[in-house]
Amino acid sequence: MGKGVQVRFGRKNPGSERAVGVLGVIRGTRTRKISWTRDLGTVPKLNRELLTEDLVAKIEAALSAERDSLDDWLVLDTERPGLWPDELRDDPVEHGEDSDEEEVVDTDAIRQPINRIYYGPPGTGKTYELSKLLKREYEQAMTSVSREEWRNQFVAEKIAGLTWWEAVATALCDLGGKASVDALLDHRFMKAVAAAKSANKNVRNTVWGALQYHTIESSETVKMSKRMAPAVFDKLPDSSWILAGDWEEAAADLKRLVIEYNAGPPVAEYIKRYSFVTFHQSYGYEEFVEGLRPVLDGDAAAGEIQYEIRPGVFKELCRRARSAPNQRFAMVIDEINRGNISKIFGELITLIESDKREGAENAVSATLPYSGESFSVPPNVDIVGTMNTADRSLALLDTALRRRFEFVPVTPDARNEPGAPLAGLRVTLGEQVIDVPRMLDAMNQRVEVLYDRDHCVGHAYFTPLAKVPDGDERLVALQQVFSTRILPLLEEYFFEDWQKIRLVLADNQKPTAAQFVVESQDHEDDLAHLFGSDHGLESYATKRRYAVQEAAFSNPDAYVGIYQTLLT
Repeated sequence: MGKGVQVRFGRKNPGSERAVGVLGVIRGTRTRKISWTRDLGTVPKLNRELLTEDLVAKIEAALSAERDSLDDWLVLDTERPGLWPDELRDDPVEHGEDSDEEEVVDTDAIRQPINRIYYGPPGTGKTYELSKLLKREYEQAMTSVSREEWRNQFVAEKIAGLTWWEAVATALCDLGGKASVDALLDHRFMKAVAAAKSANKNVRNTVWGALQYHTIESSETVKMSKRMAPAVFDKLPDSSWILAGDWEEAAADLKRLVIEYNAGPPVAEYIKRYSFVTFHQSYGYEEFVEGLRPVLDGDAAAGEIQYEIRPGVFKELCRRARSAPNQRFAMVIDEINRGNISKIFGELITLIESDKREGAENAVSATLPYSGESFSVPPNVDIVGTMNTADRSLALLDTALRRRFEFVPVTPDARNEPGAPLAGLRVTLGEQVIDVPRMLDAMNQRVEVLYDRDHCVGHAYFTPLAKVPDGDERLVALQQVFSTRILPLLEEYFFEDWQKIRLVLADNQKPTAAQFVVESQDHEDDLAHLFGSDHGLESYATKRRYAVQEAAFSNPDAYVGIYQTLLT
């Protein structure tokens, strides 16, 4: 295998650019690593794991045992049998043809950080695309994680964010309930907390203070007058510290953390290497990078109000990423266009660029305003966002953000082809059939003309119909989708301009019984009834009256009529 070469396991139709399915990918010119895309018998999903003889034997056994299920999953359009590597030259495909979209870059090549935003109208599956990416790139089965790597991740996620007294109690519990201050300071729990609270310069004094403030009232060795709840420590005459009082009740959650840490990685779970936030108008720099927060959990002296510099979600993720430099981490930002980008990102706007990350050619660090730390972004942190173009146009997005991100459109998919989200979706009522993909396509063609492409209707509104039995049950489900989601969405788009809503739904081309929105035909009579015969109003200058016709939602002709006129 040369550099850039990959060996894939799966099936592909001859002459096709896309694979039918890929089970596994082997990469690497020196060290062979395998990624396995789905659970198969005793083989779980794998992400770039070392390819050993034992693993090969395990995969061979699973492929043999699960042959029938594989045949159902990897369906071919032709009867062409699979090919062994030495027969590959006989495959009748064009030169340079690529494989499926799940293919990733060779691990020997340096992977550039990803700054990506998925954008599109509501209901187009942006969150679904994002979830697939997260499972594929940023989740790893516990079975493929070493015990030490899992412990490092556990400490980074669940220990490093503890307060000082919680960290001391957790370390003391792990040390058997008795330890000196030196032993506590040397414990990995305390080191992780100290690294996370890097603004605190004198860790020893801080630990001493936490021990004494939370000492039990009956202690004979600690004479400090100020005490704080919970009282869980005591000092012995030999200057060692123990857990005392009602510590098992007060620190029950911390004790469970220690038990979980010592038990090791649970087999059935996954390590998630990403953090998720949603931007909104009140979200700021303090939540994302760092800011001052009040001490509310007992680390402040009684009767005093204190503040501490607390890392935000992105800074915390960067700290976790530095503890595992060989793994990829992701900062996932939903509704990224709803926040004030300049306010939230601050100096990160510069630091997130690929060539300005840690270790890059043009690496840049910035001094954070609260902690005074020198901060830079690790190269193994990706930033992935989603934005709804119906809320805010891409053109109105912060210019600095647009320059630093790649944008991936996620548009409504009304194709009626194998693999498409609405492929084959029909509502069958005797001889009458409602073609859902064609109906969606007709509506979106009209929306694009009357408004723009950013305000189309997404296919995700209709995908749940596939789980409902065809016939009357599916018609009821379609009725619910239209009455509670599609019509309100069109009202929002067109600001209750009912004439345009009628045009989108083709109500102006359908008989009255099949119209979702009906227009009053007796406009002059309405004006006379409302204002009297001598009203002096011009009928063309007054608004016409419209009403939603509930009976149309259960009428199959109302749905067929949306696209029927486009077929002639």
